[in-house]
Amino acid sequence: METYLSWYCEGRMDESEFRSVTDHLVQSGLTVEHPVLGCGMLLDVVGEQVKLPVGRVLELVGLSVGPLCMQFWLSADTDVVCDVRYVAPDTQVLTFVLGGLTEKEREQATAAVQRLIQRELDRTVALLVDLGGETADEDNDALVLYGRLPMGPRPDRVQFRTDRLSAVPAVLAGAEVTDLGNGLSTVRWQ
Repeated sequence: METYLSWYCEGRMDESEFRSVTDHLVQSGLTVEHPVLGCGMLLDVVGEQVKLPVGRVLELVGLSVGPLCMQFWLSADTDVVCDVRYVAPDTQVLTFVLGGLTEKEREQATAAVQRLIQRELDRTVALLVDLGGETADEDNDALVLYGRLPMGPRPDRVQFRTDRLSAVPAVLAGAEVTDLGNGLSTVRWQ
């Protein structure tokens, strides 16, 4: 079972904006730089690590050359895979894969992402939480960006910016909506 968090944010992040995001995650214990090897790591198409200077990883994300798969580190032997992609018309998506982590590690990574979203609330579109990892990327994109509910599996919950709820009326039909009081509202389906 693959648990993941997908943060949808407005606009494409350039290198300095992505560096700001990673600097914030470092404060919560998630770092691009491997704690022992001192480098960043991308994952190639077969999942093999490609070691690069951290600055190069940040540069590649900022260039939006295409989808990238990178690693954030909780410790020297515990990583959180992060898929970074851009969805037209103007949305960057960072998907943090939490499968294989202990409950404590999952909580730490989730808290780090939640703190990041609070810091970046003005550009946040949504945070999608899928505990079972059953929802396809294209269904998630249609849900968050176009307000279309998937025909198949749905994510466990989505946190939308509260001021954007009126933009997704179809998503709210039959859903339980809870205002979190921090600028976000959680939407869940039965």
